Amino acid sequence: MDARRRLLACGAALLAPRWARAEPAANTGPLVMANAVYPPLVNPAGHASGAGCDIDIAREALRRGGFDGAVELQLVPWKRALFMLQHGTADFTTTANFSAERDRFLRWSTPYRAGVRYQFYTRKGSPLRLARLEDLRGRRLALSAGFIYPQAVLLATGTPAEYGRSVADAVRLVERGRAEVALVSALAGTWEIRQAGMGDALDRQPLEFFNAEPTFMAFSQASPRADAALAAMNAGIASLQRDGSIARLERRYVR
Repeated sequence: MDARRRLLACGAALLAPRWARAEPAANTGPLVMANAVYPPLVNPAGHASGAGCDIDIAREALRRGGFDGAVELQLVPWKRALFMLQHGTADFTTTANFSAERDRFLRWSTPYRAGVRYQFYTRKGSPLRLARLEDLRGRRLALSAGFIYPQAVLLATGTPAEYGRSVADAVRLVERGRAEVALVSALAGTWEIRQAGMGDALDRQPLEFFNAEPTFMAFSQASPRADAALAAMNAGIASLQRDGSIARLERRYVR
């Protein structure tokens, strides 16, 4: 019976996808970057605009930091990417925020983005003018379900928000009059509005809100190459920050 169990276990392991096999990445071969699609930070494979600004930042930072090996990008759901990093089947990821739970199995780079800048959109021709958070009082926000928004903004309205399934759906709520103001991140939200061809139907308000939540590259503690790759990444991020290249790489995707 034990022999049969071992045989079945071996067969199951062979049939399991590579990411699910808890075998740390080898010390040779390409550095494995596991990531979830989140345009324009991480774009779907083969996207016309490029791999995504955070993928470009990671590759350029490694190059400037002296890493001369290949980097293999694997696009998977975010929970799967975290599983791979925890078990060492991937070496690193981009676009990560710190948490105590993740700190158990990740090493963190120098932050390459200090936080998220939010913008506010109203229907084209609306008389509403937003310059301060106080101007949001009593206004109904349109938000995208599944995203976490700054509490300071949500509390400023004093009014329940309306939710769409995506940024584009949230903007449609503004177009249809079910909400007055669409709240989006300056990178991902603005990109989605433009991809959906909705920019001409909206006015961007003067008000912006910066939420200080640093963004990191995160490396697997189970990866035998994490220390060297992390050192190269940190040196490269410092170089990119000194000459303004991070903003330049972001502008390739959101102008």
